[in-house]
Amino acid sequence: MISIIRLQSQERKERLCDLLQAQLGELQESVKNRGQLLYLTKRAKHEDVSLFIHTVDPDFLGDFIAQDLGKIEHVTGIWVIHLVKPIFYPLPKDTKNMKRYAISLRVFTGKLKEVYQNIATADPPPGLKMAYLAYTFHLFEDSLQFSLLAENTEALDKYLAGTVEKMPGVLRTTMNPIEMTRPLVSYETWQAYSARHGIVPSWDERSMIGQFQK
Repeated sequence: MISIIRLQSQERKERLCDLLQAQLGELQESVKNRGQLLYLTKRAKHEDVSLFIHTVDPDFLGDFIAQDLGKIEHVTGIWVIHLVKPIFYPLPKDTKNMKRYAISLRVFTGKLKEVYQNIATADPPPGLKMAYLAYTFHLFEDSLQFSLLAENTEALDKYLAGTVEKMPGVLRTTMNPIEMTRPLVSYETWQAYSARHGIVPSWDERSMIGQFQK
């Protein structure tokens, strides 16, 4: 399962990302053979840092959070979001001129599957690229999340207002710009790991290699 672990600090908010990055080697050693750290991200205008992780055993995830993440100095809050039935999309090799965004959807419960399928099969306009889509159920109403890359905010706003928010069942969209993304795995390591665990086998190597740690 792929999960997003959001970490919060009340006293050292501005340094939380640095404190976490300083311990990434030890954290990856802790999940060795039972999981893989994937990405570290920071949402703009939010004080939390998000760690993306894949784990084979959900019980181990609980131990990792309690024993390792919970003991990092100045961490005062932890929030876990699971990506259920995730879809990952091929991305351009060069994304330096694109910004990342995470979009949460508040959806009428009776329309969840329909909205998921509509988002999954939608064809965003030029300048926008889907990164992933998943059920999250992280709030009573906010049940879906997807991430995409955009060349400019105006194109994204237009797509959300003109297409996504008009889908039957969509009640609200919430957009969060991602101001920092750090891959935590090399492409070669991810290739071997994902093959071993049957994760996203349809990724296009030529497109995806630029999204991983060199």
